[in-house]
Order: sequence, then structure tokens, then C-alpha cells
Amino acid sequence: MTTFSQCYWEDNAGDHERCPFQDQDTVFLIAFAIIMLNTDLHKTSMFAAPPGQNVSKQKQRKKMTKQEFLNNLRGVDNSEDLSREYLSEIYDSIAQNPIAIYRPPENSSFSDCALGRRTIKFSSGEFGHIVQGNMDLAGMIKHVIKSVKPCQELLRGLASHEHPYLTLRNRRGSKKKSRKHLVPEELVRSAFCSLWHHFHGTINSVLDAAHLDPKGLENCLDVLMYSLCTTICLDLTVERNAFTSQLVRVKFFRENRGLEEDEISVQGTVSRVRDHLDYKNDSWYMRIEKAAESYHENAKVSALDEVDGMFKKLHASLKVDSTLKKEMVKVAKRIRNGQILLNDPTRYFLKEGLLKKKCNRSGRNIEYTFFLFSDVLVYADNTSGLYKIHGELPLHLMKIMELNSAKHKKSFHLIHPRKSFVVSASSVEDKLTWLATIHAAIGREVKRKARIEGARQNSAAFDR
Repeated sequence: MTTFSQCYWEDNAGDHERCPFQDQDTVFLIAFAIIMLNTDLHKTSMFAAPPGQNVSKQKQRKKMTKQEFLNNLRGVDNSEDLSREYLSEIYDSIAQNPIAIYRPPENSSFSDCALGRRTIKFSSGEFGHIVQGNMDLAGMIKHVIKSVKPCQELLRGLASHEHPYLTLRNRRGSKKKSRKHLVPEELVRSAFCSLWHHFHGTINSVLDAAHLDPKGLENCLDVLMYSLCTTICLDLTVERNAFTSQLVRVKFFRENRGLEEDEISVQGTVSRVRDHLDYKNDSWYMRIEKAAESYHENAKVSALDEVDGMFKKLHASLKVDSTLKKEMVKVAKRIRNGQILLNDPTRYFLKEGLLKKKCNRSGRNIEYTFFLFSDVLVYADNTSGLYKIHGELPLHLMKIMELNSAKHKKSFHLIHPRKSFVVSASSVEDKLTWLATIHAAIGREVKRKARIEGARQNSAAFDR
């Protein structure tokens, strides 16, 4: 539920039709309320009773009414009420269409279950007549697998041969030149114009799930790079702008995760919130547009070099991201119920070490192992082979203060709305290392939160 609420918020924040909320916590509460409502409305209306016996009317369960559902969600959106129409639509939708998970009948094979009895009809279309009549789902899957195998064998066979690069022939070129390995530019342009939206749709699907599968995004970067380079070579302005927007989404994905600083922050001293149209002022975009709009061959080569350099940097950063994710999994395995820390796909591990925490009540110093992640500081103790978490402090609300008195040379103060306390390191050098690492992590997390919130506000203002 936590992962769903975060992904839904990041994907739909600012869209008041799909996400009329002010906070990510509201998404979590509404989703949980929907599950509870679905259970309440559609579970059996009577308690379990022995066969042949009826339960008295007093024990019959009363289902939740619409008014009760609305009353339960008062002040849920950051102490404000959601619109009654929105909540009423949720209630009516769940009442008419219950959420249910399909389970095939027991003691039945895949082909004999209800999935197999479901029929799907195929008809003639743009790509010819594929399947005649009706086919069950199991048969359809077998048909798809059977049709894919020849394609795999064909690609495997083609991979063993070397093919020469084909040169595009422009009508403006001289007719006296050799025509060996020449392809008419109009033919290539026509073919790409007919097929580019398939590449665009595939890349969009990968970008939508990039926060859950960074490795898939890394594999898709080459498709995006070659598609963008093709549009530059063929002078396809509309298609070039479409693929450039996807490149911007990749860059924003890196920036919002806190692993890549935007050009404005690097070049200037003031960092500002970026929106979905802000990239048009970036130097890389203006260089590519200027070179791509020129008819000189050298200018286009310059644009291709610019694109190639950008994608090399993106590939390198995504490989780092993959390494950080593997390290995060290793750390989570050492913590009891550590899989909860993996619910946030943007989280990565930074530092681990022993610090002594001074208890506010007793004044005793207790040694804990502190785990610093990109967005939260966790402290735990190891009693039975696995670390048990004692506290979690989100970084965007944290302040850290160095203590310089002679008595606290190795100590610093963690200030947080949830809990504040003094911790001591083993040495002054260790203390300074912790201070620098936590300060940097807080700065990155605050900037990331500001970007996401700023994008939501800008999108809301744009919709108005």
C-alpha cells in the first residue's frame, strides 16, 4: 500500500481529476478505505453458522452506508474534506463493481479452468487475418508463443552475418555517384513515419515503470537514442520533439531521485523548481535544436555527437543506480522485516556505523547501529543475528547541530519533530564524517521533495 500510494502520487500529482489530494498520505488513506469498503459491502451478510441453521437477525451484519463512508473520511486530506461527489462516486463504483481476485477452480488444469473457457474473437484488420473464429485464452497464449519462436530463430540467424551500412540517397545529390548500397531518403522517411509511434509507445511504457525497474530503463536508452538520432537525420520535427520529451523524462527521473543535479543547480548558485517545459531553456536542448534545424551536414553531425554524449552519461548514471539497488537489498536482508525499506524504489543506502545515543529520560548512553539512507535515518540494535529497528527519522524534516564544547567534542545533536537526541561517535574524525554525510543527504532530499511538490503546483496552475 505504501508503494502504491507513492507511485500514484508521483504519477498523478497535479491532475485534479485523478488525484484531487494535497498530500501523499491522503492517497494511502483513501486506498485503504476503498479496500475496507469493498470488504464490508461484499463479504457474506451473515456470520458463519452450522448447516441447516439460520443466524438470528440480531447477529446479521449491517453494511456500511454511503453517509457513514463519507463521515469516516472527514478531514482526511490534510485536515480538509474531499468533495462529496468524488467520495460518492467511489462508493457507488465499489458497490456495483466489487474488487475480486480470480482464483481458478481446484483440481483443474490450466486449459480446463475458467480462464481456458474464456473465448476471444479475432477479426481481420490492418495486419491481416490472424486467427479465425473463437479461441480460448490458453490456446491464444500457445499461438503467440508459437509465432514468436520463428522470429527468434530468424534474429539469431541474422546475428551471425555482417551487414554493410546503407547510405541514404538524396535527390539533391549528384546522379553520377555510385548507387551501390544507396537507399532513397524518401523511402526511409516514409517507413519511419509509419513506425515511430511504436517505438515511442514502448519507451513510454518503460518510463512509466522506471521507478520500479531501473534496469529496464537502462536497456531502453539505446532505442530512445537511435530513434532521436534518426529524427535528426531525416529532419522530422514533430517526431524529434516527441522523443526529446522522453529524453527529458529520463533526466527528470534522475533529478527527482536525487542522483543527478540539474544544470541550473550546477552552473548557478540558486536552485529553482523545474517543470515539464523548463528543459527548453537548458543549454543542451538549445544546442541540439540549433544543430538539428540546420541543413548543413556538419551541424547534424554535431547534434548527433551531442546526443551520443548525453546518453553515455545517462548509461553511466543508471549503472550506478543499479549498483546502489543491489547494495540496498543486501542491507535490507540484515535487518528484521527489512523488506519494508525496499517499498520505496527511490531509496538507496549511504552509510552505516556505530553511534552512542543519549537517552533523554535516563541520560544513559546506548550504542546503536545507525543506517543512513537517501531519505531516512534508521537506528537499530543487533540482538539475535538480525538488526531490530528502534526508530526511523525522515531526512527532509531533520536538522543537525554540531556540539563544540570540550565535553561533547565527539557528539552532535539530531533535531527532528518526531524525536531529538544527542549521539556520540568513536572519534572526532568519525563525527565530522557523519555530519558531512548527513548534511549532504538532507540537502538532496529537501531538493527532491521541492522538485516533486513544485512540479505538482505548476501542473495544477497550468490546469487552471
